[in-house]
Amino acid sequence: MNKSLFIIPVLLGLAVSSAAIAGEAPLKFVANDSAGRNNVTFKSEAPLEDIVGTTNQLTGHINFDPGNPGKGASAEFTVPVASMTTGIPLRDEHMKSKGWLNAADYPEIRLRLDRVTEAELVSNSGDARTFNLKVSGELTLHGSTAPVEVAARVSYLPESEQTRKRLPGDLLAVRARFPVRLADFGITGPEGSGTIGSKVGETIEIEVRLVAGTEPAPGSVGAGSR
Repeated sequence: MNKSLFIIPVLLGLAVSSAAIAGEAPLKFVANDSAGRNNVTFKSEAPLEDIVGTTNQLTGHINFDPGNPGKGASAEFTVPVASMTTGIPLRDEHMKSKGWLNAADYPEIRLRLDRVTEAELVSNSGDARTFNLKVSGELTLHGSTAPVEVAARVSYLPESEQTRKRLPGDLLAVRARFPVRLADFGITGPEGSGTIGSKVGETIEIEVRLVAGTEPAPGSVGAGSR
């Protein structure tokens, strides 16, 4: 038999191996934890008052290739304003009123990310990998949209007996931070109140913590296949 025929399967094997390392296409990770373990925290620091609030009604998805994090990565998340709490009911009412977030007219906050500007691999154990990323996109809040830059630590975990205790499929664990300047979104507080800068910080720090799982293929049961 022609020796060149033996080379073909070797080359095919190398091609498949290289594709697995480099990543063929982004995986879709869905962040929709019915147990409410995904959350967003927002923090305001001002001379007269510090405010810490949270919501666990975060939904959305991430497209991410753990073999090539800078290629084709994107994400979209939504948070209902009505779900946000600060621990004081009266303050929550004020936060959602027309002078502030105006939940009646603008019921959702939406974050869209579409470009990885920096990617650093910080750990690699088998197929599990952790990256430090900087990602750009836009935030829609209070009826206005402005650009944002997000710093994130992202850990990819292939499906295993341990990960299935959290969610089916391959997992993506994300911790992200970014600042939101209220003036960029036309949020000034009640007219003449002077609240922003004294009781509410001009910039709000946002922290997101979530775990998302790969979307099961049609007809499968929680499969984390590519």
